[in-house]
Amino acid sequence: MIILRVLAAMVIFYLLYRIARWLFLSSAKPAEPIPGGHRPAITEDLVEDPCCHAYLPLSQAYQASIDGKTRYFCSEECYRKFIRKQASP
Repeated sequence: MIILRVLAAMVIFYLLYRIARWLFLSSAKPAEPIPGGHRPAITEDLVEDPCCHAYLPLSQAYQASIDGKTRYFCSEECYRKFIRKQASP
């Protein structure tokens, strides 16, 4: 007898859960896809800071020409550390 009551309670709770979910989540607006059917491609290159080895977008990098070669740094602080390290033996 107790088993039937437990099963009946479980069925009632499940039905109440489904009804509550239907009431509250059915009004949620589904996400709209991006026009064109695909995500836009990210085309900017990443460069590595030779001092701290962080990767950052080329447009945000601190650029310096060292020994005729363009180097990219995450900040002016890393640039100065790199110059000090190059100057010391």
